[in-house]
Amino acid sequence: EWKWRFATLPSLYIPFYPAPPISTMFVLTTIVDTIRIPPYLLAQPTLTSVHHEMDLKFPNRVIMDVGLVICRYGNAQVGDGVCVAGDGGAHHEVLAKLLVFRPFCNEICVGTVQSSTSEGLQVSL
Repeated sequence: EWKWRFATLPSLYIPFYPAPPISTMFVLTTIVDTIRIPPYLLAQPTLTSVHHEMDLKFPNRVIMDVGLVICRYGNAQVGDGVCVAGDGGAHHEVLAKLLVFRPFCNEICVGTVQSSTSEGLQVSL
């Protein structure tokens, strides 16, 4: 809904749009997931191994009804590891925060087109 607002010139009227609701296109989301630590990473500290595997799994992935994951945010809370028969890795229940790109409908993003290929556009925000 918009209203007319009187400008400095008497013959000029400019539509006034109220401010959109306060929201941002980048949000922090908490997730719970099971992360598999492969055998070659078991010599490292558990938290380091979990962060390494999360950095491989989540960035540049779209999670349904959440958005596009940019990166992991902060330290994760890691549960006890479980060994599965026939698998050399350890499976840990992880509670972590992710930085997610989630614009709302009709939100305008200002950027510069860096490249255009048949796969899509690359835009800097």
